[in-house]
Amino acid sequence: MTNKQALKFLKKGDVEGFNHWVKQRRKIGKKSIDLNDKDLSGLDLEGIDLRDAHLNGSNLRGTNLKNANLENARLRQADLQKASFRGADLSNANLKNAKYKGADFKKAKMKGVKGM
Repeated sequence: MTNKQALKFLKKGDVEGFNHWVKQRRKIGKKSIDLNDKDLSGLDLEGIDLRDAHLNGSNLRGTNLKNANLENARLRQADLQKASFRGADLSNANLKNAKYKGADFKKAKMKGVKGM
């Protein structure tokens, strides 16, 4: 499957399908997912596994990312305004030049986050 198919999972809000797809990719040694410059605004992605994902320049405005795994994710210049990261793992994520006004980071793991 390609990253285009991953985007289809996300647009449908199929977190379970996406997480399964990611798990299969990791089994064959593919860690990162290229979602740079994608519009994922307003989606319900609670519990999504976006470890090591490349989300630079992506629009995540108003997206529900509660309890998501964004460890080591690249979110440079991403629009994170009004997104919910409650309980999410953002350890070692790169948020350099990201816009996060009004984003909810309550109970999120933020150890080693760059750019905040």
